[in-house]
Amino acid sequence: MQFLNFEIKPCKEEDKEFFREKIDEISDSIVPPAEGAEDEYVFLKITDDEDNILGGCIMEIDSWKIAELDILWVDEKYRMQGLGSALIREAEHVARENGCYAMTLRTFDFQARPLYEKHGYKVVGFIKDWPRGHENYSLMKRLDQPSPEYVPSKTCVYGVRPANGEDADIIDDGLGEYNHSQVPYEHEFIRLNKKVLDEDGNLIAGIIAGVQGWNCAYIEMMWVDENQRNRGIGTYLLSDFEREAKEKGAYMVIFDALDWQMPFFEKHGYTVTGTLEDCPKGHRWCQLQKLL
Repeated sequence: MQFLNFEIKPCKEEDKEFFREKIDEISDSIVPPAEGAEDEYVFLKITDDEDNILGGCIMEIDSWKIAELDILWVDEKYRMQGLGSALIREAEHVARENGCYAMTLRTFDFQARPLYEKHGYKVVGFIKDWPRGHENYSLMKRLDQPSPEYVPSKTCVYGVRPANGEDADIIDDGLGEYNHSQVPYEHEFIRLNKKVLDEDGNLIAGIIAGVQGWNCAYIEMMWVDENQRNRGIGTYLLSDFEREAKEKGAYMVIFDALDWQMPFFEKHGYTVTGTLEDCPKGHRWCQLQKLL
């Protein structure tokens, strides 16, 4: 190792934002964002006449005009009444209004895959045994191409409207409680974020990652300064994370990579379990997995 004099330390919250900015700089140099576009979140909700939240969704729109339906939840008492379909249609409407050409999402086998497929989403990848005994699916729908309109037998009698951050917390918690009821979490999320400082204290690399409650390790982002690459720093960070994640009980690591990031992870034993073609345009998003 050529960097043994460098210091490895836990990350602070501001380090995460620094890494994100650096990774965005690289990504934007390869695939420029749409003019004037920035990453943004959209919160939608359905409420009854007393303003109680019956369901909602959280969608992220990135600067490449790809929408991700990150969370969709409907209260158990109001399922099979068209609320999920109403939220999907409105999310797609908002995405199209914002110029998005594709919508992506993930769902578990105990969630709503059949509903999404009725709305024209296609499975483009899956992770077996996450959580143990179950599967997770990645789906995609092109919003710039015609697709059949699904109309459920029961139509939602309430309207979909914008939500705020407090509403989003309720929606997020609702889905989390449902997931836990299907497959109980074994522990809270374990953060294993690390950063590398050079001999002058400059931040030159880092990894934002951890182990979620079903003991699957997840890498959110990883960065090494361009001037410090090919010195073993990335290999050390990744290997150290995998070792620590395994010690914490993780049996698998998953990571979402773009095609220009893939060679490094494939070299370290990660395999492709799903691919989104033309996301971003002219490139591929890939879902990677490694068993520990």
